[in-house]
Amino acid sequence: MKRWLRFTAAVLAAAFLFALTGCGSSTNSASFTWFVDSIPANLDPQVASGASDVIACENLYGTLVRKDPNGELVPGLCEKWTVSSDGLTYTFTLKDGLTYAAAKGAATEYDITAEDFVFAFRRIFRADTASPYAVEFSAIQNSAAVQAGLADESSLGVSANGALTLVFRLSERDDNFLAKLALPGAAPCDEAFFESTRGTYGLTAKTTLASGSFYLYNWTTNGLFLRRTVESPLVGSLRLVQDTSGSGKSAAQLIADDKCSAALDESGEATSLQTVSYSDTTWALLFNTAEGSVFQNQQLRQALAGIARENATVPSGGLYAAAKGLVPEGLTVDGLDYRDAAGDPLPTISEPKALYLAARQGMATSDFSGVTLLLPKNAGLGELADQINSAWQKECSLFFSVEEVEQDEFDARIAAGKYTIALAPIRAEGGSVYQMLQQFTAEGGSLTGYADPVYADRLALSAQQTGKARCALLAQCEQQLLESCTVVPLMAQQKRLLLANGVRDLVFDPFFPVLDLTWAKMS
Repeated sequence: MKRWLRFTAAVLAAAFLFALTGCGSSTNSASFTWFVDSIPANLDPQVASGASDVIACENLYGTLVRKDPNGELVPGLCEKWTVSSDGLTYTFTLKDGLTYAAAKGAATEYDITAEDFVFAFRRIFRADTASPYAVEFSAIQNSAAVQAGLADESSLGVSANGALTLVFRLSERDDNFLAKLALPGAAPCDEAFFESTRGTYGLTAKTTLASGSFYLYNWTTNGLFLRRTVESPLVGSLRLVQDTSGSGKSAAQLIADDKCSAALDESGEATSLQTVSYSDTTWALLFNTAEGSVFQNQQLRQALAGIARENATVPSGGLYAAAKGLVPEGLTVDGLDYRDAAGDPLPTISEPKALYLAARQGMATSDFSGVTLLLPKNAGLGELADQINSAWQKECSLFFSVEEVEQDEFDARIAAGKYTIALAPIRAEGGSVYQMLQQFTAEGGSLTGYADPVYADRLALSAQQTGKARCALLAQCEQQLLESCTVVPLMAQQKRLLLANGVRDLVFDPFFPVLDLTWAKMS
């Protein structure tokens, strides 16, 4: 039975942990400002998926465990936990006296109990919730059957043993299960309050209850503002707003002008600010292998790929680094460093000119009519494209034209398959290795017309696995894709977070995304 108490009001993935500064201040503590592309629109933690929504939920809601500034998992809303010897049962003891806070920190009649976590996880696996967290918690007992409507949600392997004891039962080991419990989707949800909102849970200030260190102070078209009652040096408020200055200033200048506390940057310009570098984008050659294309010939693709890799020089300036695979360094799968686990998937292409001569047997010169190398205008990669094209001309006597088009046209032609060769950015949206590889299946858009049933089946199977098993399947997919030379990774685009000085103990991960100010301080 859920307890009711009146109270006085008093959040992931592997993260970058570092010090940075905030700007502005509240009465007794500092304020941190972060620019978002759009103002948070959904604060339902089991549903939120947009970057700004997720960041807001990370700070607004508590979870059983959290990552501390040292990258260690520590108790959040729980007092302690135990794991069975077989790794299939997790038992948590919640802290006593936990309560929710309403808008502006107002007191409510809702306390946080184990039943709230049970309800939250049942919501995750309800088909009508369409929670993005269902795949993360697929190891929970009976989760697939519940989600498919084949079993009652009461059979889900999440149960409460009294108000303060929560038990998870898994159908298979998931060595990253504990870390996943720091995700916003694993936050508690009070069933009675949820039902009272009549479908508007987390969509308005009145239908939102905070369970984290911050509470919702204000939510308007101008931004979302969170606060907490703390003393300096802890950061006491978080402002998620849009840059409406229209100044076009660089990230570094915005920080210097105290417009924001930190900002993402892709300029590569020299700066005295602290930086954290990362990459979620690999620039690669794409060969259109659709039916009727000259590049259905794998030997031809391999020959041109080998020549391109031998002769392409990474542009100077610090914006790019040589690719070590299609998937850039730094991405994780179930808490494991994917690139470390997968190794080097780049195929060795020996004697590419001999491959080319073998591929040309039976081909006519006219087969290459209309072949162009497509790239987006203003990407600053015209010299690289000319370099590759010149190498093909020198080694194979192939004369292709380089075609630069505006970004919108480039995106449309890639999506429609209206190109022969392209120099294109392949992105891992949300830091997902699976999503990056899925773009080369029919379901994911089939960027190059690549259609291999073994690849598609193996990739689909990876979504049903966890940990090392999932990494291994994804690595096999990446290697298979690259050995076919339908996509040829050349360089990883470097991005960075620019940081001012002063605030420490902020947890940041660009891929999930994570911007957790639970421990953030400003000296």
